[in-house]
Amino acid sequence: MGGTAQNFYQQGITLAFAEKGVTMPTGYLTDATSTAAPYVDPTNSANNVAAGSPYLNNITIAWNSSDTFEHNLQRIITQKWIAIFPDGEEAWSDYRRTGYPVQFPVAVNNSGGLIPSVPGIRRLPFPTDDASTNPKGQAIGLTELGGPDNGGTKLWWDKNPNH
Repeated sequence: MGGTAQNFYQQGITLAFAEKGVTMPTGYLTDATSTAAPYVDPTNSANNVAAGSPYLNNITIAWNSSDTFEHNLQRIITQKWIAIFPDGEEAWSDYRRTGYPVQFPVAVNNSGGLIPSVPGIRRLPFPTDDASTNPKGQAIGLTELGGPDNGGTKLWWDKNPNH
């Protein structure tokens, strides 16, 4: 493709700002110190996420060629997450595929244990009307799923064992 990962990363960020029609802050691409701020819930302190928590994204913006593959992947996907807002489906797919950006655990989990609070929901169950309108297709889908038809079962492409 004729470039480096750093070059493509920086071009992607630059183009994302341009696409949104906003000026990139001075020093954004070289910011090697800023990370996510701790979260303080104004109504329920049980939902706070303190500095140093594994649920607080700790990656900086500036590309670091000496970082691990995982750190640079986290950096790329975090910037992509920002750039594609508000395209939630694409962002959710990237999160399920990579585990990035780091997200808070589910504060109130009403799944009865079917879906873990971390990393959260992995897929949407098949619609109930599929059983009557496409029973063969649903049966094949359930077989191929390799697990129960609930939000805790990963899709075929969601196989990163770390996330």
